[in-house]
Amino acid sequence: MSENDIVCIGSAALDFVFLLDTFPVPDQISLAHWSKQFCGGSSANVAVGVSRLGLYAGLVSMVGRDSEGVLLLNKLISEGVDIRGVKIAGKTARTVVLLDKNGEKTIIADTECVLKRSDELPVSCIQGAKALYIGDCFIPVAEEAVNLAQEMGITSFLRVKNVHASFGLDLERVMNRADYVIMNEKASALIKGHDFTIVTRGKKGCTCGDIEIEGIPVNSQDTTGAGDAFCAGLMYQIVKGNSLEEALEFGNAAAALSTTVYGAMDSMPSRETVESLLQVHV
Repeated sequence: MSENDIVCIGSAALDFVFLLDTFPVPDQISLAHWSKQFCGGSSANVAVGVSRLGLYAGLVSMVGRDSEGVLLLNKLISEGVDIRGVKIAGKTARTVVLLDKNGEKTIIADTECVLKRSDELPVSCIQGAKALYIGDCFIPVAEEAVNLAQEMGITSFLRVKNVHASFGLDLERVMNRADYVIMNEKASALIKGHDFTIVTRGKKGCTCGDIEIEGIPVNSQDTTGAGDAFCAGLMYQIVKGNSLEEALEFGNAAAALSTTVYGAMDSMPSRETVESLLQVHV
């Protein structure tokens, strides 16, 4: 049985980040001001975000049997994330992140080391958790995770990104069984959500039904982990028993703070910094 407050299912990866003036176009060479390697992967970022906010977090994911996998596991351990649900096989996933001078991003990700089959979910690592975050994984895994959450009485949060929304009705079936669905504006334009669909709107804030939270102005450097920080903050407040509006405000502030730091995982804020920002802006 899991001793974690929140278990996150999905990707762990190494991010290779390049800072450019403008995004490249075909047959053009773009020179980077700098390039850096960061630990990342959306669900791994969320798990670290949850841990930094003060809750116990577990990760169900995959890393490769290579030096990159060791690097990721050591980083997760140092952040207090339970890695018992991380499978070691194959080659660690890599992501290329292109940043422009405004902090906007283009991401290229591989899917070689991603959970694909429902039988890859370790039930013992999920049972007993208060919340289940379902991120970057294939539809059979997402569907099984939502079903397990229902059976175990665990609150489920399904993250839907643009690329996932293109799966259409297959994904809609999973969405209808999740307690909360989180997606950005582009994904929400592709697929219909339900009453508890939360739409993140970047620097404009977020919405859920009639609730609308305005964005918080910050000096944005890198938007790569903003959605992950939002999810961590949102779930933190829900697990703590606070209202949905409070959870949206907290997640919104966490997302804003994350954009002021380069690197997705490294940008996950602490509870104290989020609370300090909210005191000023709410």
